Amino acid sequence: MGVTLGKKNLKSGRTSLFLDYCFNGKRKKEYLRLVLEPPVSSEARCRNREKMELARNILIRRELELISGHYNIKHIDWSALEEQDFFLIFEGFIADYKGKDIKTVKASLYHLRRFSKVRVLPLNDLTKVFCQQFYDYLTTTLHGSTPIGYFKKFKMCLETCVEKEILMKNPASYVKLTQQDELTKDILSMDEIVRLARTPCPNSEVKRAFLFACNTGLRWCDIVQLTYRSVDIPNQMLHLVQSKVKQRSRKAMLHLTLNSTAMKLLDLKSVPADNKVFRLPSYSYMLRVLRKWVNDSGLSKHITFHCGRHSFITNIMINGANIKTASELAGHSTIRHTEKYVHVIDELKRKAVNSLPDLPLDSFV
Repeated sequence: MGVTLGKKNLKSGRTSLFLDYCFNGKRKKEYLRLVLEPPVSSEARCRNREKMELARNILIRRELELISGHYNIKHIDWSALEEQDFFLIFEGFIADYKGKDIKTVKASLYHLRRFSKVRVLPLNDLTKVFCQQFYDYLTTTLHGSTPIGYFKKFKMCLETCVEKEILMKNPASYVKLTQQDELTKDILSMDEIVRLARTPCPNSEVKRAFLFACNTGLRWCDIVQLTYRSVDIPNQMLHLVQSKVKQRSRKAMLHLTLNSTAMKLLDLKSVPADNKVFRLPSYSYMLRVLRKWVNDSGLSKHITFHCGRHSFITNIMINGANIKTASELAGHSTIRHTEKYVHVIDELKRKAVNSLPDLPLDSFV
């Protein structure tokens, strides 16, 4: 019966720490989400020492758990572990994270550092009040759905601490998340989309893809992976599985009619089934191109690629599509996701009415 601290060399040159259990003749490994960096600088060596200290404390806790279970010891003091730096735990969580939204996880840690304004964040400082204050900071600093996205990654990291019994409870689970209106992001009217279409763009593929999003409502993750296999040219239809919801929705399969503009945006000269429709750069480079293009058009709006999807849904509803039709065209898993666009359209109507000039009515007084 025993637990030892092990190291696994990774291809990147880093070292992953794990616990090696041996109990009743069986062995089991528990990876700690703590990764040592190559000791090329004094700062890296300092972080590695702190991570090793945290790993040893976890090792001590696991040994005590085995002993307490074997000898029926009920009271153990975990205070030393609770003083460990949560930033290091978060870094280990990031190093072991396999999701495609790794940038969101890193941004969550970045804002946690900005909010806390400390070099070391002890685990026992992560109270319900602290978590609520962090969420309040995110909602006042950021916009749309971003605050919830960042907080969920923070909460997810805390949940791994609970799973590994570093924490007894997740203090972030007590924070009530209020879905902010994601459509605070700017929306392009049809006239503004026409203006963009007439404006030269530094990258023709980015221009073609964004205008396609404005006419189909497709997300970036689907457009960047879109192949001609999904395009039914004779029937002017698009059939694809939406990447974002394919794991959790029965409505992940999208069947979308392509209008004449969308068909023109498809390069139909060479259409091998597995060829990608758009030859796009990285997301970060695409954003730089998109923002320059928008600025060159004279529009003062803050436009991201996802604004193309928002603009599509809003414009089809303004032009008469009912909420059920809009929901189906957008590929929403439930109509609840589409309802927020009704409020946006009402707000646009209100602004349109209020934009009418005041009339000189003094003669009536």
